[in-house]
Amino acid sequence: MAPFKKIISKYLNIWVLMAILLCGFALYTVPLQSKGFYFDDHFSIEKNKAIKEIDIPTIFNAFNTRFLPGLSFALNYRWCGLHPEGYRIVNLMIHCLNAFLVYLIIKSTLYLYAARQPIFFCALEWPAFFASMLFLCHPIQTEPVNFITQRFAVMGSFFYLLTLFLYIQYRCRSQKGYLAAAMISAASAMFCKEFVVTLPVMLTLYDFYFLSPLKPSTAPKKTKNQKPPETIRKRCRRLVPFFIIALIVPLLLLKTPSQAIGVANIAESHGDITRAKDSISRGEYFLTELNVVCTYIRLMVLPVNQNLDYDYPISHQLDNKTALCGVFLLSLLALAIALYKSYRLISFSILWFFIALSVESSFIPIGDVITEYRPYLASFGFVFLLVTLIYMRKTDVKILNMIAAAILIGFSIMTFQRNKVWKDEFTLWNDTLRKSPHKARPYNNHGQAFFEQGDLNQALSDCNKAITLNPNFAEAYNNRGMIYNKEGNFNQAMADYNKAIALNSSLVDAYNNRGMVYDKEGDFTQAISDYDKAIELDPQYTQAYNNRGDVDNQQGDLVAAIADFTKAITLNPNLVEAYVNRSIVYTKQDNLTLAISDCSKAIELNPKLMEAYTNRGFAYAKQGDLTQAIADFTKAIELNPKYIEAYTDLGLLYAKKGNLPQALSYYSKAIEISPQNAPAYNNRAILYYQLKQYDKAWGDVHQLEALGATINPQLLGALKQITGQDK
Repeated sequence: MAPFKKIISKYLNIWVLMAILLCGFALYTVPLQSKGFYFDDHFSIEKNKAIKEIDIPTIFNAFNTRFLPGLSFALNYRWCGLHPEGYRIVNLMIHCLNAFLVYLIIKSTLYLYAARQPIFFCALEWPAFFASMLFLCHPIQTEPVNFITQRFAVMGSFFYLLTLFLYIQYRCRSQKGYLAAAMISAASAMFCKEFVVTLPVMLTLYDFYFLSPLKPSTAPKKTKNQKPPETIRKRCRRLVPFFIIALIVPLLLLKTPSQAIGVANIAESHGDITRAKDSISRGEYFLTELNVVCTYIRLMVLPVNQNLDYDYPISHQLDNKTALCGVFLLSLLALAIALYKSYRLISFSILWFFIALSVESSFIPIGDVITEYRPYLASFGFVFLLVTLIYMRKTDVKILNMIAAAILIGFSIMTFQRNKVWKDEFTLWNDTLRKSPHKARPYNNHGQAFFEQGDLNQALSDCNKAITLNPNFAEAYNNRGMIYNKEGNFNQAMADYNKAIALNSSLVDAYNNRGMVYDKEGDFTQAISDYDKAIELDPQYTQAYNNRGDVDNQQGDLVAAIADFTKAITLNPNLVEAYVNRSIVYTKQDNLTLAISDCSKAIELNPKLMEAYTNRGFAYAKQGDLTQAIADFTKAIELNPKYIEAYTDLGLLYAKKGNLPQALSYYSKAIEISPQNAPAYNNRAILYYQLKQYDKAWGDVHQLEALGATINPQLLGALKQITGQDK
């Protein structure tokens, strides 16, 4: 057993990391199999053009203070496209690394503290290990891991924890390489999310709590060459670079370009970067956060009734509940200060919790007053406190391990159950609606999920409910307009788009969607006007360029159409419909080589796109390559066996090749699918005449008469002459 224990001890860190990875992937099995993006993921990832290419300036313009997560999304897209599994794997891997850093930091801290005041009566690796596992398995972590967009919080916490660990190593080993690495890590943290500005404060706190010189009573005897204790000024001077690095965040916010898009443009204005857009007043936010922080503490201790989108009451004044919460939080802070000398680990854990939350849960108003990803970093303080309270007891270590294991198992079961909610959009929003039945946004998002599934009735019901709950919800009107548009109810769609724009004049999608209705109604001038406005608001809005190009094509302005389709393709090289639309214009211009090239690119991007095969077939036919044209129209029919036009076109092509029986079969199939198809009757009647099957030709003529359709006069005259019949 001794050699085995020696091996375990030597590779302990590796074993801990392996245990964390195995446990992490086991707990998150269900959401890792999910095929959908949720909530802000649609905006930040799925529809975000900035991540479609590894273009540093574009990514920075779209993410600004969150540049590194944005870059990681772009790398994710390069690796796995728009398959959510790959993005969630990366989130989970970072979460596991964070748990490992928790282990390393707490283990280092316990050894540092043990040199002053031993309070644990077991191997210090045990509390460090259980703390890391509790951090990994706590149910509150499910949101930042599964909500892909909140890689902001997970990655920011990674560099935050890594900086602290490297700084500890530097202070203990006095190797400047660690200091340089810590500074690089700190700078990286500043490009993840704004809450990391507290990092230098946390480093200072840690330095004065655990890295200050030992008291004479606990310090070893002074040797001849021993350096004198450092002065406070020197210690502070060492921390100054980190405070300077923290200025990156406010400077980036102040220098945000006016044309910045997405999460890059989160501040209310350049004049006030301490307020997010669409937030409540500073006083109301602070009072509300007194309650919210207490909710976070409750979720740490008892993680039940978790919710993706809380319907949390706003505190407009200092009521009794808010006052009690304030007193409770002040008491915790006072306790932390009081325990500084006697129970420094407990004191530090409490202060960590408050400092980590200080940016997002204090005087800086943010749109959502409560989210479960915000306490992600703060949970380090909770798990450190919990293991300290468990392992400081003078009890058999086996009993302490059993207590910690019981808590860990309980949290793990709750995490696995919570992860089932993240199975797909419907399980997620059903759970949210059950817990926030009076909030409009979950109904709107639930309806959007039904719309994408094609269930328009349920989607309409959800949008109506969202609008009833919040009559000023512009996005809900826009979504309902999309439903009406899909149903062909253009008047209602137009009314909803108008309302959405009246409520939010910067809602780009509403202008684009209204433009499509104008297009369908033939009002090309208004359609162009709306597409122009959408492009003005978002110069990288590819769909607006594509739609405007379609209107240009209909108006006969082929040059403008080509320019718009080309711009759409430049912005999004994977926009299949832009290639198809441009190929139509190239065909009209007799630029058949380019038309075929665009259709081939569209087919490469989407091998099941029937329209691409059809358009390429037209181009090949116009080019005189009947064999290739027949192959494309045949593929189109394979993809859609009821595609009438393809049967008709194949009939024409086989007739040109002289294969009249084959041509007849395709015309007959077109008529079988659509008995009202006059062109097919006309063409088949001509073939019957050529095959001298005059009775059948007359039969098709009679069908055309019954339909009230125009009959080919040359065919009719020839039939009368050769058969001697009038009908």
